[in-house]
Amino acid sequence: MAYTSETWTPWKMTEKRPVKLLNRLDELDIARKAVAEAAGVTERTVYRWLSYQMEPKLTFVQVAKLCSLLDWTAQELADSYYPSDRENPISTELPGDYAPN
Repeated sequence: MAYTSETWTPWKMTEKRPVKLLNRLDELDIARKAVAEAAGVTERTVYRWLSYQMEPKLTFVQVAKLCSLLDWTAQELADSYYPSDRENPISTELPGDYAPN
């Protein structure tokens, strides 16, 4: 089942759910329990992440385990969490003098 923002808009929330991430979980037939186990958190925490009730605060190890589970890069994981109409705080551009020429 492919998710749309209409499918997953809770009545008390105005934010959309991370549709790309939800679709990836379905595509790979990954249960929320497997996500929780990979990240070392509870299923309730995963529910809160997926409903935008709580922003994920992950360690590098947790990100690596989730990326391995989803067969994604860290950038793909970050991009999948933030809807296209919401600003993604993770930029692929380097600031100032560190930007490539």
